[in-house]
Amino acid sequence: MKRTMCLLFAALFLHFSLLGTVATLAAEKASWQLDWEKTVQAAKQEGQISIYAALGPYDPQIFTEFQKDYPEIKATITHGSSGRISPRLFAERRAGKYLADVYLGGPTSLYSFYKNELFDPLAPVLVLPEVIDTSLWWEKKHFYIDPERKYIFINEGSVSGLTITYNTQLAKASEFKSLWDLFQPKWKGKIVSLDARDPGFGASELRYVYYHPELGPQFIRRLFGEMDVVLSREHKQAIDWVGAGKLPLCVFCRDGFASDAKAQGLPVDYINHNDLKEMPRLRGSASAITLINKAPHPHAAKVFINWFLSRRGQIVYQESHGDRDSLRIDIPKDKVPAAQRRVAGRKYFFVETPEFM
Repeated sequence: MKRTMCLLFAALFLHFSLLGTVATLAAEKASWQLDWEKTVQAAKQEGQISIYAALGPYDPQIFTEFQKDYPEIKATITHGSSGRISPRLFAERRAGKYLADVYLGGPTSLYSFYKNELFDPLAPVLVLPEVIDTSLWWEKKHFYIDPERKYIFINEGSVSGLTITYNTQLAKASEFKSLWDLFQPKWKGKIVSLDARDPGFGASELRYVYYHPELGPQFIRRLFGEMDVVLSREHKQAIDWVGAGKLPLCVFCRDGFASDAKAQGLPVDYINHNDLKEMPRLRGSASAITLINKAPHPHAAKVFINWFLSRRGQIVYQESHGDRDSLRIDIPKDKVPAAQRRVAGRKYFFVETPEFM
C-alpha cells in the first residue's frame, strides 16, 4: 500500500509539473504571437512602407514577393546608389521630412548614417522566433556592424576577396596561386583598378586587403605605387577594357561584373577566391538592413524587417541574385555558385564587423 501511494504521488507530481511547463510554453508562444498579430494589424492600417535600397543587391523581385505575402502594405521603393540616396536622406532630414522607414544598403554608407544617429535599434523589433534563434545563422550569432551590435544587421556572407578579373586570351587562371602573383614584372602597366579615391570604389574590398594578415598596407602600397595601375571610376568601363584586350587584368572589379561579361560571350573570367592561397573574405558588402528613426510607418517597417530576415525572405533574397549566400544556414544552398558558397570548416575573413569598420 505504501509503495502504491508513493507511486501515485510521484505520478501526480510529474503530471502537474508537465502541465506547468506546457502552460509556460503556451504563454511564451502566445506572447510573441500576440505581439506579431498586433504589429501586422497595425501595419495593415498604416497601409504602406517606404524602403530605400541600394541598386545592386536588392532585386525588385524581393519586394514583389513581400507584396504577395502582405498585399495590404504597399511598398514604395527608392532605388539608387549610396552616392545618390545618402544626400537625399540627409536633405530630407534637414528639411524636417521623415519619409523613409527602412534602408537596405552597403555597410560603409550605413556606418556613416549610424555615426550621425539616423537609426533606431533594430534588435528590439525582431519578433519571429525563427529570426531571433541564432542557431539558424552562421556561427550561431547575429552579425552587426556597429559596436553596440543592434543597429546595422548583416544578412549575407558570400565568399569573396580581392577579385582578379582577366582576359582569357591574354592570361591564364593557373598563373595566379596567390594575390602576390599580381606583382610579376609581366603585369606592370597592364592592370586596371577602380579608383581608390572615389566614394564608389568599394571600401570593403580595400579593408579586406588592409587588415588581412597575409596582405596588409604593404600590398596596397606596392600595387598602386609600383605596378603603374590604370585607374577607372566605373566597373563597366574597366570590364570593357579587359574584354577588349586593352588591359589583361582588373583588380577590385567585382566578380558579378565579370560573370555578366562572360555570359555575354566576352573573353572575361575571374579567379576563384577559394583557389588562392590567402584566406578568402566573406562579403557582406551590400547587404545590411536598418530601421530609420522617426519612421513614418513603424509597424510596417517591423513587419518587413522580420519578413526579410525570415527563412522565406532570405530564400527570396538569395535566389533573386543567384550569387549570394545568406548567413542563414537553414535554407537551401544548392543554387549558390560554388565560388560564392561558404564551406563548412573553412576559415574566412569577415571585415563587416565593428573592429574593422
